Amino acid sequence: MDEVEPHAPPARRSAEPPRRARRLLGLRPRRHGRVDLGSRLLRDQLWTLALLALLILLLLVALTATTRAPVQEWPAWGYRTLLGVFSFGVLGAIFSAARSLKGSSLRARIHAQVLDERVTLSRAVLGALPGLAAHAFLQSKVLNLGDADSSKAFAIAFIAGFSERLVLKVAETFAGQKAK
Repeated sequence: MDEVEPHAPPARRSAEPPRRARRLLGLRPRRHGRVDLGSRLLRDQLWTLALLALLILLLLVALTATTRAPVQEWPAWGYRTLLGVFSFGVLGAIFSAARSLKGSSLRARIHAQVLDERVTLSRAVLGALPGLAAHAFLQSKVLNLGDADSSKAFAIAFIAGFSERLVLKVAETFAGQKAK
């Protein structure tokens, strides 16, 4: 027969903090060898953005490789310039989306992260719209930055894709001047 010592220390359950402490601290219990779902969703979002950026970069390489004319000589409303503006607007939005994933998604709940994946991809694709709008502002001299060539249009498109609020501010300023 096994005798139990009356003063033996209690057996340790596990190294994890109690459930209430984990909930208060926002900790999730780790599964044995499994990747946390939130980390996997974040990784998937970053991979989606990286693949989209790679496709856009390949498009830019194809645009420049299929012509001998320098970028500065491309017509302002030619298909190469418009595809370049579109591409740089999307690249700006991808960069902005990747930066915003860094902090907020790590603290978000799983259902919010799943929604964020769709929003992140939409932000990246819709970054072309502010880029095209900024190109139109540049060509119409609403945005006066000197001589408007394609390389300047690409830089403005990237900035506009990165910060669509900038394009809205220019549009609101122009609308306010017209109303006066």
